[in-house]
Amino acid sequence: MSANKTITTQDLLALIGRQVTFQHQQCEIVELLDDCKFVLQVLENGTNIQATQYGEGHRAVPVTHVLAIFDGEGDLHADLLAAGLQNLLPQ
Repeated sequence: MSANKTITTQDLLALIGRQVTFQHQQCEIVELLDDCKFVLQVLENGTNIQATQYGEGHRAVPVTHVLAIFDGEGDLHADLLAAGLQNLLPQ
């Protein structure tokens, strides 16, 4: 059975604010996007330069990752499994 049939939006929203390790970096889940992706913000020191609409970099912002929750088959995405998020979801 597909994971996306058993995991509700409320289950995913409950994970906002939780900390996980993704790509050897400590991150916090800061947002759930409408297309079923998590936004992870790296908690360690490190920034990206955010460009304006004209492509000019003016502002340092925290490093973020966008992590798909489901793959094309409707199962939990491999990146989500690598971050250990399946342990935080209801079985």
